[in-house]
Amino acid sequence: MIVRSALVALLIASGLAPLMSTPTAASVTSLEASASVASVASLKTSASVASVASLKASASVASLKASTSVASLKASASVASVASLEAAASVGSVASLEASGSVASLKASASVASVASLEASASVGSVASLEASGSVVSAAASGVTAACGGTSDFDGDGVDDVAVGDPFADDQKGSVSVVSGDKVVAVTVPGLADGDGFGWSVRLAKVDGDACADLVVGAPYTDVDGAEDAGAAYVVYGGGATPPQRLTAPQPQRFAHFGWSLAARGDLVAIGAPYEDEGSLVDVGALYVRKGTGELRRISQETVEVRGNSEVGDQFGWSMAFGPENGMIVGVPYENDDGAGRQVEAGKIDSGSVVFIDDVLARELTTFKLDSPTNASGDRYGYAVAYAEGSGYAVSSPGPGSVQLLNPARKLVRTVTQAGKEAFGFSMAASADGRLAIGAPYGGGVRIVSWKDADEDRRFPAADGLFGWSVAFSGNKLFIGQPDARPYGRIAVAARNSDTLQPLQPAKGADFGAVVAG
Repeated sequence: MIVRSALVALLIASGLAPLMSTPTAASVTSLEASASVASVASLKTSASVASVASLKASASVASLKASTSVASLKASASVASVASLEAAASVGSVASLEASGSVASLKASASVASVASLEASASVGSVASLEASGSVVSAAASGVTAACGGTSDFDGDGVDDVAVGDPFADDQKGSVSVVSGDKVVAVTVPGLADGDGFGWSVRLAKVDGDACADLVVGAPYTDVDGAEDAGAAYVVYGGGATPPQRLTAPQPQRFAHFGWSLAARGDLVAIGAPYEDEGSLVDVGALYVRKGTGELRRISQETVEVRGNSEVGDQFGWSMAFGPENGMIVGVPYENDDGAGRQVEAGKIDSGSVVFIDDVLARELTTFKLDSPTNASGDRYGYAVAYAEGSGYAVSSPGPGSVQLLNPARKLVRTVTQAGKEAFGFSMAASADGRLAIGAPYGGGVRIVSWKDADEDRRFPAADGLFGWSVAFSGNKLFIGQPDARPYGRIAVAARNSDTLQPLQPAKGADFGAVVAG
């Protein structure tokens, strides 16, 4: 089950941005323990709190897990203190973290600041409502095959599509919408329950090999075989002729959050479970890879030949992207390092790393590991990763606000930085022609840079609603998520080389634009 405040529901890992600096972030006046909260697996003390889907303390990494129902908080970009969070005049506050029954719930009070709506301006087109289309595609097979075209055409209209996730919609069942031109198509699957978080992660790929793009959708708070929040992922086939497929870990673990992150290219799909445990080690993380209709293969830092060792809270599989052929880059942003390239449980806290896997299908894996270039606490190197065919890799460190561009041989091309605690690198997306969109949702806007042209550096200035929380390219357009824009979130769309943004907003929802995928 996901617990969400009225404003953000997301307290980010410590150090990404000071609370005072983000007028859209909710602050909490008190974080109270209560006997009615289900038992806590571990909460190790620290001056700062928080990671995604659990409250993670940075001094001796751990997570706040509820045994009967979870009070998991997705990472945002403000500093949270374990004892309390400072409130500022410009920052909305949440009255308290209260226990309700056995579920810790965030209740918004009258002190929550309203989010200013995005005003139309010369640089922003008028808001186009998505209400008119009203189409819903059930993921049950319709028996009718659409005539698909393009690289990411899901609905068969011949136009490249973009998928938008809203994991908090409909009592946190979650929802996914496919935006095609000026229409939106809601995608549903049977059997979702309140709190599943369907749409937490989304990818578009031609999984079954036909002309239609398919959706891979994560629902990481799904209960599986009695294991709370074990997580699930769905393959929703485009064209309407094939029913969806539900995927779960072969051995579902409580609070593993399978489906938290995704990567997909053709019929190769990877599913992250960064909160999966390894024996007595909590939240070390794992990923699962599937080729076609084959079995899921589990890969973790305990897999033979995978660089690095599993320690509490590493969260291997937090982010992922496929590289050349069957290669993959995997983010491990909460890994600790002692400053000399050695993994330790107490050292440079959450400095982070990435692991390159040359071929995820090989019987014996060959891997390569890069640690944070600065080895500084709170770098979270690997928080987001991306790959552009023929151009190379991108790895973000939203703590200091930097993104490394690497060539296909994993050598540094250059580093792009942005001053200020704006979570620069929180989101990234690569285009087919070698451009990289980088989101800084806490006041930094979105930048577009290039591997090949060092002079290319376009910027979309910050707007309200966590502008830049998610980014995606589809066809010749860039899509930018604003999940906290009133009233239900929105996306902003820009054509290639255009500085004009066209906002699109849904008729209903909760955090439309939390995820975008093209």
